Amino acid sequence: MIKIKNLSELQNLKVDNYFFEVLEDVIKISNKKEKFEINLKYNKDNLISTLETIKKLTEIKILLEDFSEREILSFIESKGYNKLLWNPIGKAMHQFNMIEEGDRVAIGISGGKDSIVLFNALVRIKKIANINFEIIPIHIHMKEDTSDISELVNYIKKFGYELQVIETKLGNLVSGETKEKNPCFLCGRIRRGILYTTMKEQNINKLALGHHKDDIVETFLLNIIYQGNRNIMRPAYFSEEHQVTVIRPMAFVEEKNIISYSKKLSLPILEEKCPYEMSSDSKRLKIKNIIKSISEETPDVRSNIINSIKDLF
Repeated sequence: MIKIKNLSELQNLKVDNYFFEVLEDVIKISNKKEKFEINLKYNKDNLISTLETIKKLTEIKILLEDFSEREILSFIESKGYNKLLWNPIGKAMHQFNMIEEGDRVAIGISGGKDSIVLFNALVRIKKIANINFEIIPIHIHMKEDTSDISELVNYIKKFGYELQVIETKLGNLVSGETKEKNPCFLCGRIRRGILYTTMKEQNINKLALGHHKDDIVETFLLNIIYQGNRNIMRPAYFSEEHQVTVIRPMAFVEEKNIISYSKKLSLPILEEKCPYEMSSDSKRLKIKNIIKSISEETPDVRSNIINSIKDLF
């Protein structure tokens, strides 16, 4: 993968057997080994499309580090994701009236694929919808975590936003001497508490979380099997305790489509270092594997379960 700030940086670039020349309105791509040449016309106002075409022709992934205002939407929407991402997100946003005029919406940016795709989705909504609202991205960072978040910070900045980074010693609380039986639940609860406190301090009225259809289905089955109740992750609800509205715009989006989109755009996903996430003791992982197995015979199993619990939303 190659990162450039502008198209002029392709001039005289040599990658594998490809050689690039940038002319006034044409990019000349030659391959001396295979003895062919491509003359690719480009539009300075839509470089994202040009870079996608280069990838199709050469399999060379080139990312633009600085976006113009016009290029932001083109980059976010990409191609082929209307049915997989934007339509189900739009359906959830409309059905549960998730965003209203004047809202200040915090996004919990963990650095995983889900939260970054959620950020992209809300930036897209802000650009295409006739609604005036604010987006405030917030990252809770464990001091024990040595991950480099600079790429994540720069990614958010490319769209004109500043990522608020709040440091905490969350690792000690979750994996200390108490040896919490359900560290994932406790970790999520502590992170959420920090977000609620920050929101209150900054007068933020809504919290957007990156949970998707698979999360909702898995949580429902976990609660039935292990807790004996029908509690669910609702797509939207008002927290009386914290006086904020929680929204999950990707409630109808399947995880596999989020993975596909994040790979295509080469999103700056932080490396997962949590020892519990993929542990063989993880009940969620067991449920995920069961659903995956059933989906081989019944591809619509996730949608079927969602449809069966709509009355709980």
